[in-house]
Amino acid sequence: MNQKTSASWSARQSADLYGIERWGNDYFGLNDEGQVTAKTLNTQVPLMDIVKGMQERDLQMPVLLRIENILDAQIFRLNNAFKDAITKLDYQAPYRGVYPIKVNQQAQVVEEIAEFGARFDHGLEVGSKPEMIAALSTLQSGSLIICNGYKDTEFVELGLHAVKLGFDCFFVIETPAELPIIIERSKALKIAPKIGVRVKMTSKVSGHWNSTSGDRSVFGLSSTQLIQVVDRLKKEDMLDCLQLLHCHLGSQIPNIRDIRGGVVEACRYYADLVQEGAALSHIDFGGGLAVDYTGANSNDGQSRNYTLEEYCEDIVDTLKETLAEYQIDHPTIVTESGRATVAYQSILLFNILDVTKFEPIELEPIEGQDPEDEHHLLKSMRDIQGYMKPQRLQECYNDAHYYRDEIRELFKRGQVDLRTRSIAENLFLKILHGICDIMDTMDRIPHELEGLHESLAIFIMATSVCSSRCRTSGPSISYSQLCRFIV
Repeated sequence: MNQKTSASWSARQSADLYGIERWGNDYFGLNDEGQVTAKTLNTQVPLMDIVKGMQERDLQMPVLLRIENILDAQIFRLNNAFKDAITKLDYQAPYRGVYPIKVNQQAQVVEEIAEFGARFDHGLEVGSKPEMIAALSTLQSGSLIICNGYKDTEFVELGLHAVKLGFDCFFVIETPAELPIIIERSKALKIAPKIGVRVKMTSKVSGHWNSTSGDRSVFGLSSTQLIQVVDRLKKEDMLDCLQLLHCHLGSQIPNIRDIRGGVVEACRYYADLVQEGAALSHIDFGGGLAVDYTGANSNDGQSRNYTLEEYCEDIVDTLKETLAEYQIDHPTIVTESGRATVAYQSILLFNILDVTKFEPIELEPIEGQDPEDEHHLLKSMRDIQGYMKPQRLQECYNDAHYYRDEIRELFKRGQVDLRTRSIAENLFLKILHGICDIMDTMDRIPHELEGLHESLAIFIMATSVCSSRCRTSGPSISYSQLCRFIV
């Protein structure tokens, strides 16, 4: 960045350029000095202060910084948003969140979620025997455990013992082959199981990872298989064990309308299962709550067009309105929201090795060359600066690209030398920066030029985040350690 630009640049411009206030979810920001900060409770901590504290303790980067207060805050926000929606809409059942361990299996993360979620009865979702053991070792008796994934005999027995120990443990049937195992082991151990069924939703959502929804989803029961499960439970006199309906639209759902549509379809399954005699009391919507990675507040795959509060209210309102016509008691609402729970709580800090600036430089004149002998395309590029004015900015931009591209083609064909191409590239950058200077004084900017400032931003070369230190022995710092760094 040149001296003029550096002197006029402000922290406000940085915040606008990088959108940190849009994607930071109020956990990250900029202070008055322009430093990136992590926000915890009522404190803003500059990340560079953390780096300085690390270096004083001989800790080297890259380092994964975990801020456990953000994890606590996310669990608080999610549970309170549902609680407020339930109160506002007079919904007659509670919310019970579960964190899917597969999203981040680090012991300290799972333990902290269990600790922070205890006051909300926030449970865990498990998909394997090791995850079940982790849940039993961290949760309190009475906590909710949702068992998804493949279930063999040992997994089922472990879950049944969890029920006997007082855990609210549900087996979610995803394939018909799981039901006979659950029936046989529950009768052998004389422990009544809590059973859920996962249905294949026909509602297809937008965004990434939407292959878990729709008719071709690998997971879940078709309508025919669902009826077979109900009939088998009736035959075994165990239909009262069917207490949960699980439906999973997808992960990172950017469009709130897709979520509403999925809830309506889930309610139809729920109502008909109740009419079949199932003792349903819980409805599990799985994941779906998106993270606005870009801060665009749109239905782009890396964003979302809704707030957390809107997400919760739409689920509660749609459930209440749809089930009202069936006069069915309101079910307990369960969601996973694993991505949204942990996305903000860790940051990878790494060293900057160098920067590349897209700025013109002063080139030495070619010794012994008459300026009149310069290539005519270079002369045309220099002439652009003579008619560069607000009314002709688009024309200047187009001409600069045309002449620069012509020089590149001539270079590829061996008709101009490397020095000529270098001068052309330098003149091109000089023209673009001149256009930017004029745009800063204009009220209306041509559409094609709106992203020009960003295209001339500094390119940063950083240490590889896949280094062996980062993968294996790189330090992971919790917020309690962070506090010691900045005291």
